[in-house]
Amino acid sequence: AIGRVTEGSGPPRFGGADGKTLEFEKTSFSHFCPAGGRPEGAERGGSKGDYAMSDPKAEKPQGWGAGPRTREAKLKRRYPTIDDLRRRAKKRVPSFGFDYVEGGAGETEPNVARNRAALDAIEIVPRYGVENLPVSIEVELFGRRYAQPVGIAPMGLPGLMWPGGEYAFADAAQKARIPFTLGSSAGAPIERMAERAPDVIWYQLYRVPRDDLRINFDFVRRAEACGVHVLVLTLDVPARTKRPRELRNDLVIPYRPNFRTIRELLMRPAWLLALLKHGQPSFANYPRYVGENPSHAEVATFVKREVSGAFTWEEVKRFRDKWPRALVVKGILHPEDAERAVSLGVDGVQVSNHGGRQLEGAPASIDVLPAIAAQVGDRATVLFDGGVRSGMDVIRAVALGAKATLTGRPFMYGLGALGPEGPAFVADFFEEEIRAALRQCGVRTLAEAASLAIRHPGAWRFPKVAARPAVAAAE
Repeated sequence: AIGRVTEGSGPPRFGGADGKTLEFEKTSFSHFCPAGGRPEGAERGGSKGDYAMSDPKAEKPQGWGAGPRTREAKLKRRYPTIDDLRRRAKKRVPSFGFDYVEGGAGETEPNVARNRAALDAIEIVPRYGVENLPVSIEVELFGRRYAQPVGIAPMGLPGLMWPGGEYAFADAAQKARIPFTLGSSAGAPIERMAERAPDVIWYQLYRVPRDDLRINFDFVRRAEACGVHVLVLTLDVPARTKRPRELRNDLVIPYRPNFRTIRELLMRPAWLLALLKHGQPSFANYPRYVGENPSHAEVATFVKREVSGAFTWEEVKRFRDKWPRALVVKGILHPEDAERAVSLGVDGVQVSNHGGRQLEGAPASIDVLPAIAAQVGDRATVLFDGGVRSGMDVIRAVALGAKATLTGRPFMYGLGALGPEGPAFVADFFEEEIRAALRQCGVRTLAEAASLAIRHPGAWRFPKVAARPAVAAAE
C-alpha cells in the first residue's frame, strides 16, 4: 500500500490497491549500508552516484573511508553539509555582507527558522528490497532539460557575499546545467550574464511603476533580445520590510566605511582583494535609466526611490501579453493566488515566502506546497523555494508536488566559503545528495518519489478553490 499523510500527528493512513484504508502505528526505522557505501569491487560509473563493477587490480587501492586525497575529495570532507559552508563563510565575509544574506524579517527572524523546521518535520517512509540503480534526476522545465531539480534562486547583490559573485553563479550554473535566475537588482547586467550562461539563464523582475512600467517592459525587451528562457515576476514584496541585521550593520550601497568595516576588511584579505578586482556592488541593470554616466550613489538612490510595490494581476496579464516565452510568478503562498495566475496564462508558480525575508508571520513555504500543487499542478509547473539545504529537502519538495526547487542561501554560503569555485561545489553537492536520497528512499526517478508515503504534520488546508475558466484571463 502506497500513500501519503499531509496533516496531523496520528498514525499514518494509506490507501490500498483494493480501495481499503490501511493503518499502522508510527514506528522507528533504521537503515544499513555495506562497508564503504558500495558493493565490493565497485567503482563510480558513468553518472555521479552510480556504481559499476570493475577489476580490483586495475587501480591503486584507496582503502575504506572518506576517499582519495584530491582537492575535490578534501573539500567534501571539510564541508560535508551546507552548514559547514555557512560557518566558513561567516569567517571569511565581512559581517555586513554575511548578515545581508543570513538575515530575515522580524526581531528573531522566525520565518527563516520556520522554513527549516517545517522541512525537518516531514518524514518519508522508504521502500526496501528493490533494485534502485541507476537513478535519474534530470528534469524538464518549460521545454528544456536540466541536470537536476535544483536551481539558483534570484538574489539581490550577490557581490555583498563575495565581489563578482554573479559571474561565479553564471559559470557554475552553465557547467552544471541548472537554472540560474539573475535578479534585476544584481550587480551584473543581464546581457553579460546571458553570454556566460546561455543555456540556463532566467531573469527576475521587481516592479518599477514609473511611466506605466516603462522600465519593466524595457527589461522584458532586453531579456528577450539576449535569449533569457524564463521571466520571473516577484509578487511578494508589496513593501520593503525591516530587517534588523541590515540596520544594525548600517548597510548602505555604495559602502559607507567606518572604523568597524575597515577593520573587518583588513581582517579578510581574500574578500578585500576580490573587492579591489570587481569594485563595489552596484545595481548594474539600472544605470541606463538614471542618466548619462551616473555614479553608484545616483543609481542606488534611483533604485530605492523607483522600485516599489508588487505587481498586480492586471499587470501580470500585460507581461503575459508581451513576453513570448515561459512566465513564472514568484512568491505564491495561497492556492487561490496560484489559480488566478494560471487563469492569466502564467506557465509556472514559485511557492516561496521570500526566504523568510519579507513577512515574519508567513507560513513555511513547504507547508502550503501540497495545496498549491493539488490546485494547479496539472496545468502549470510548480516550483519551490524556502529553506532547502540538502538532497533530502529536495526529495521532500518533489514528493509533495514541486517539479523542481530553487535555493539561494546555500549557493551564497558556498560563494563566501570558497570564493568563485563555491557555487560549482554546491551544485555538485546537491546532485550527489539527491541521487543518494532517491536510492535511500527506494525509488529510481523523481516521478516515483511522488508515490512515497509521507507524514507532513504542518500541512495547511484551504477551502477548495474552483478552477477558473480560461475566459477569466480577460477580466
